[in-house]
Amino acid sequence: MELDNFDLIRQHLDFIDTKLDRYVVHILRRPKDIPVGLKNELGANEAQRLIKTYYIDSLEYFDRKIPAIKELCRANNARAYIIVQPKDNFECLLNLGEKIFETIRNKNYSVKPEHLVRQAFCEWHKTRKKQWILDLDRDSMVEHRETITFGGHYVTKVEWTLEKVIALVQKHLEAVGKSKDDMYVVPTFHGWHIITSPFNLQAAEKECNLLFEGAKKMVVDVKEHWLKPGDRGYAGSIGLDHKFESIREEVVGWLHKDGMTILYATKPDDIP
Repeated sequence: MELDNFDLIRQHLDFIDTKLDRYVVHILRRPKDIPVGLKNELGANEAQRLIKTYYIDSLEYFDRKIPAIKELCRANNARAYIIVQPKDNFECLLNLGEKIFETIRNKNYSVKPEHLVRQAFCEWHKTRKKQWILDLDRDSMVEHRETITFGGHYVTKVEWTLEKVIALVQKHLEAVGKSKDDMYVVPTFHGWHIITSPFNLQAAEKECNLLFEGAKKMVVDVKEHWLKPGDRGYAGSIGLDHKFESIREEVVGWLHKDGMTILYATKPDDIP
């Protein structure tokens, strides 16, 4: 199975100054993308590995590297990811200088220089173009809402689809004076990434409580019971009274304010 988003993502790469703009592409090998036999042969340290990093400064350079990126992914059972925010090369180089001096002061002489470079370019920085990622996994698009009324507590399931999320994002982009076109959708193996300009997150969360940052976790905890005599809202009939749903789970939010989307990957059919 192949996932090729090169042409799609290329349309949205935005270079104003090739001296300053950098998009970072990582080729990563993850243990879950490797057949079990090969994983055992490689061992834990080699099964998960950063194969290579590219710093893209123009569309021409991007196009030239497509064959090499594809070949590295195929040869290593790896995936290519791109950080969707263009990095400011000047700011990143300043950060690199600070990291070098900090490393020297701490006498951390064993650090590999390429690690410092990657850290300097991949950490959060000022950017002229902020981009958020909504990570929509088909298995994590059900929202549970607890409503308290005079009759008691009610749990409502809201099943989100890609189309519903797109409509929600476009609505809130327009509410802050942006265009519906300030977002696009990238397919993944298990769902989609919506790449979008920032909008009013607090307003959007009122309509969907899954719109929180994915690094955090939200616990959904609602107990199950029937209304009984003496309970507010009790109607005296099992057919009329409400049963509360029992939910206890940790859910990860959709939102990543500085993240990567998938550029290219292949996957054997026997790997889920």
